[in-house]
Amino acid sequence: MVGIKLKNNMLKQTIFLAFTITFLSCKNDTKNSGKVINDIITNDTNSSVKNIEERSFPKETDLSEYPKTEFITTLESKINTSKNNVYCVTMLYAWNEVKNIVNEPFKIDSNFKHLTLLNNSSSFKDVLNPDEYIISSEIDGFNIKAKAEFKKSLTFQTELDSHKDRLKFNNEKVESFGITGIYNYEQLKIISILYYKNDNNFVIKLHPKDSNHEIILFKSEKKFDKMNDINSEIIKLIVQGKEDKQNENIKWKYEILEEDEIIIPKFNFNIETIYKDLTGNTFDTKEKSYTIERAWQRTAFILDEKGTEVESEAEFAVATEEMAEEVNKPKPKKMIFDKPFFIMLKKTKSQNPYFGLWVANTELMSKN
Repeated sequence: MVGIKLKNNMLKQTIFLAFTITFLSCKNDTKNSGKVINDIITNDTNSSVKNIEERSFPKETDLSEYPKTEFITTLESKINTSKNNVYCVTMLYAWNEVKNIVNEPFKIDSNFKHLTLLNNSSSFKDVLNPDEYIISSEIDGFNIKAKAEFKKSLTFQTELDSHKDRLKFNNEKVESFGITGIYNYEQLKIISILYYKNDNNFVIKLHPKDSNHEIILFKSEKKFDKMNDINSEIIKLIVQGKEDKQNENIKWKYEILEEDEIIIPKFNFNIETIYKDLTGNTFDTKEKSYTIERAWQRTAFILDEKGTEVESEAEFAVATEEMAEEVNKPKPKKMIFDKPFFIMLKKTKSQNPYFGLWVANTELMSKN
């Protein structure tokens, strides 16, 4: 390879990291799915649900076209809550493949904080089954190329209600979907209330036809620094919700009643980016020096009507007190995602998600 140089008697080796991930809420049309590296194909075993039409992604667009959105590589990465933050597990899968190829201890310069965080994260383990993603690698002379890809279809058994102009997110009109009241029993089976304190603090779950996966949405007035902090809070609140359901006086909070509303923005995006914070980073084994030359990721996502300590205990105590004041006084619940919130996709039996989206603005939402 032209340009290879020795450095302190170490053989310098270049690593290409290429990551592609496609998530959608229905079976993907491969002709419109965006860029697939080296024609890697994964078998989609999830069939389309009757009367739910297939959708296609928009053409892939560089992240630079979305000034209010960022990609993060791990659940432990710090998030900028004033922007949308997109996470997907494929970056960690591909990096783990690189480590398996190197297969010996290595040292990362302390200045490369993003690479160190990527290297230390274990939150990718067991978030998908082995047959739900593809990892491949190539070694060509002094070059290593690692790839990770998955596609997942999570359709609903039946469609929820679709709206063109019912929702304003931060006062900007966006397309939305959801449910109102108890008029459609099949729709009611798709949505569960996992925790409810008030209309600005709640957790709901959307049930896809594939019962091994779940879609969690979380709206809160609390501030968070990292997605794993959000995930920990959701886990705690779900436990609280299970306890609440045993209390007959507040059981109504976990039932969808006639005047209740759940309204969620629609999403449809296909974004790719090169991680400049990883490009040029190096790490050294005893005899070799490695340089990351390219770290790329593409994430495509659709969500619509077709188919996220002591302080915690203290907050629970306050919530319990508020609930006690509302004994036998059910009121309409307006669970409307019109302010920043979190979406995550995960296996039902896994603690960590394989996809996370902190939503701060309308940049990734569907609009009229």
